[in-house]
Amino acid sequence: MVRFRVVRGSHLLLALSAVILAAVVVFILVQSTAGESGSIEMLRVEAKAVSAFASNPSTETSLQIEVLADERDAPPLSGAPCILIYHTHTHEAYEQMAGRPYEALEAWRTDDEQHSVVRVGAALADELSRLGNFVMHDTTDHEQENIDLAYVRSLETLESYSLNFDLVIDLHRDAYAEGMQINMQDGTSTCAQIMLLVGNGTNYANEEAPDYEGNLAFAHRLTSELNRNKNGIARNVTVKNGRYNQHIGDTSVLIEVGHNKNTLEEALNSVPILAKSIDSVLKENHQLP
Repeated sequence: MVRFRVVRGSHLLLALSAVILAAVVVFILVQSTAGESGSIEMLRVEAKAVSAFASNPSTETSLQIEVLADERDAPPLSGAPCILIYHTHTHEAYEQMAGRPYEALEAWRTDDEQHSVVRVGAALADELSRLGNFVMHDTTDHEQENIDLAYVRSLETLESYSLNFDLVIDLHRDAYAEGMQINMQDGTSTCAQIMLLVGNGTNYANEEAPDYEGNLAFAHRLTSELNRNKNGIARNVTVKNGRYNQHIGDTSVLIEVGHNKNTLEEALNSVPILAKSIDSVLKENHQLP
């Protein structure tokens, strides 16, 4: 964002501000398209209080100009895999930790993003970005007052993006079931297990169904890479009827990091391994070093 403010100005200052604004717009466009064949699809310029200033320059008013590039349409870094992380079930949370309690909406659910699966998504976005990927982390609350509409809302969020992502991740935490591991050791750290879920699109027409074969192949490849990096950290891929909004984008998966009997810390400890594995698979697909 670039902002100019002129207080008690004159027509000369107004004209000067317009010239500066034009120069900034050109500069942003040049910077955004350097090394890229594409350009920013949306550049929004907001000018506030211009009419008041122009009609009565002797009054004490202000001119504020903002130049904003919409991040939903901004192009990725040259050659970098483009990843979107979002959360259909935004309020999923982990076991309460001594000394780090959170306010629960109900058992293992909170709208506190610092203690929910959104915190895990932020950590994953940071790790993937550090590895050189272009990552967008959407923290929109899709549960709100009615969890039954969560997938409808998250689909609306997905459809609001104009970018073509190489990978779309709906990040969740699982619900504990008998026989699941509570945690596993990674050196001195205790990690949560990870599981990928793929919808086969049953009962959806071809144009509405996900790319089940492609998503499943990616899920198996990532699961293998996870277990190669840390044996046993990934459970077998789960396939369910439905589509889980996986018809959006070329490769779309649901990833569950830990379950409600895990702590947030255990889930966060698994993130570097997950990020490293995703990065390896995407770079292999892009044939990048």
